[in-house]
This record gives sequence, structure tokens and C-alpha cells, in this order.
Amino acid sequence: MAACIGSKLIRHVLVVLLGCSLFATSCAAPGPAVSGGPAATPPTREPTASPPMDEPMPERPGNPAVSPESSPADGSVAQAASTLSRELSGDARFASVEVLEGKRLIVHWHGLVDPKLRGLLARFPDVGISVEPTACSPGRLRDVASELLDSDPTVNITSVSPDASHLTLTLDESVKATSDVADLEHKYSEAVGCPVKVEFGDVAPASG
Repeated sequence: MAACIGSKLIRHVLVVLLGCSLFATSCAAPGPAVSGGPAATPPTREPTASPPMDEPMPERPGNPAVSPESSPADGSVAQAASTLSRELSGDARFASVEVLEGKRLIVHWHGLVDPKLRGLLARFPDVGISVEPTACSPGRLRDVASELLDSDPTVNITSVSPDASHLTLTLDESVKATSDVADLEHKYSEAVGCPVKVEFGDVAPASG
């Protein structure tokens, strides 16, 4: 009886030991050890697509790819105006040189174009220059203006228009109260032989 019990006890112990061995083997099998759930996959960064090399880059506001070209100042126009004014100064037929938009010139001239003026114009073939006839003689208007300043105490300032179309007289303020502008302009125009415009104003005293 005792031998039977001992044999059963030995078999029981062997079974227990065999079970522990199998359990230990299964626990040692390779595999990810994760606590609380399956192993997390590390995030991957999608590659950023680069624009094709032949695709134009977008323009920035206020910084266009192509800006309009501004035409440079033409020095020949200024040079022509200066030369003509200097060479024609003092000629009774010459009134002024007018520069239009910095691109072309108008010479205000009284009478026919003579060889002197024609030769000056030929020196600047690349500049657009036209000659406009004046209604009055610039020399005559300048002479009259100088005479009135010397002889008429009511005349404070004189000015010949650039196109020699009229003479402007600035009379003393004291004349304004006792005279009519239209009558004054008519009187001076008759004397000069060309249109005369009348203004009023005093001469500012010289400082110093």
C-alpha cells in the first residue's frame, strides 16, 4: 500500500516539473514584449514634392518679375535747348526755346527761318525741333517793356510771354482803385501794337 502511494506521488511530481519546463520554454520564445497593447509603429514623414525645375516661381506682391523700364533722360535734348538759347540770345526775332515733355523742342521765332537758325538746328539731327512763328516781335516787346519801366512810374514789373504773344504789365496798387482794367489794357495795347495784359501789385522792398 505504501509503495503504491509513493509511486503515485513520484509521478505527480514529475508531471508538475514537466509542466513547469514547458511553460518556461514557451515564455522564452522570441517576440516583442509590449505592455498595454501591440507595438506602436514609428511615424513616417512623407517626402515633400519639389516643384519642377522648369516651373516658374510665383511672384511676390509688390515685387513683379518684370518691372517696366523707364526711359533715361536724353541729355541731347537739354544740350540742344541750352545751345539754342545761348546762341540766339539777343536776336530780336528770338522769343524762347520750349521743352515739351523732355522729348522735343519748340523754337518760338518771329519771321522766316534764316540760315543762322537753320544751321543751329542742323547741329542736332537726332532731336525733334520745330519752329513756331510768333504773333509779335519779341525784340519789340522787350524794348517796350524796358521803356515803360523807365518812363511810367505806375509800371512795377514787365514780362514778355514765352511765345511772344503778349506783354504783361504789373501796375501799382494805387492805380487799381481809379482805373478800369479793360481800359488800361486797351490803352497799352494801342501804344505797343501788341496785346497787353494788366495786373496789379507792389514791388517788394529789397532786404539787406
